[in-house]
Amino acid sequence: MENLSAEQAGKTSKYFKYAIGEIILVVIGILIALQINNWNENRKETIEETAVLKNLFENLSLAKQQSELLILQEEDLKSSLIFILGINSNQAKINKYIITDSIFETTVWDLQTNLPTLNTYNDLKSTNKLSLIKNKIIYKKFNDFEFRLNMLKDILEDRLNVHQLRIDAIVENEINFIPLIKFNIPTVYIENEEANDYSKILSQKKTRNLLGMKLSFTQDVINYRKNVDKEIQELLILLTTELQNR
Repeated sequence: MENLSAEQAGKTSKYFKYAIGEIILVVIGILIALQINNWNENRKETIEETAVLKNLFENLSLAKQQSELLILQEEDLKSSLIFILGINSNQAKINKYIITDSIFETTVWDLQTNLPTLNTYNDLKSTNKLSLIKNKIIYKKFNDFEFRLNMLKDILEDRLNVHQLRIDAIVENEINFIPLIKFNIPTVYIENEEANDYSKILSQKKTRNLLGMKLSFTQDVINYRKNVDKEIQELLILLTTELQNR
């Protein structure tokens, strides 16, 4: 009996050892499967993140070109405003013959309200794909970029509102607009139209103050555009480094 009990105990011990071994193998198999699954998920996320970074780089590269062009256009407007107001320190005295209809129309009436095109960035943000970016520095930089962009939007809207309410009145009330049409429609006949005396118009305090406001707003816009341009450039550098390291 004692030998039988010992034999049964041995069999039971072997059974438990076998069962424990089976359990350990199952657990190891599950852990390996989970590890492989996690590796695959991480690999998919990395591939998707890389695609997001590449798309952002392409979008920002185009936005950088547009930003530089917009800054140049603002600088041209600033120079034109300084020119017709006669406040350039190196500028000779301006008279009505130097300021042409086309220069006056472009300087007083034109206004740039565009922003760099950011369709990819906006799409990724709306679909929460920006959260795929694991690099915290890049992610934070996009937040800084959006802050600068919103500030630029605000100053552009302020300048546009003042322009529509106040500065457009110069063209409506202070000049004969018909000669200015020839700038856009060369075939019109304007020889019987009264010529504009721009030296007289630009000597009026109200006109000068309004154009001075436009000049001041334009300088603010230039500053904000340059801030946005700087953010774009810094993002491009960060994205380039991140993609090269992959």
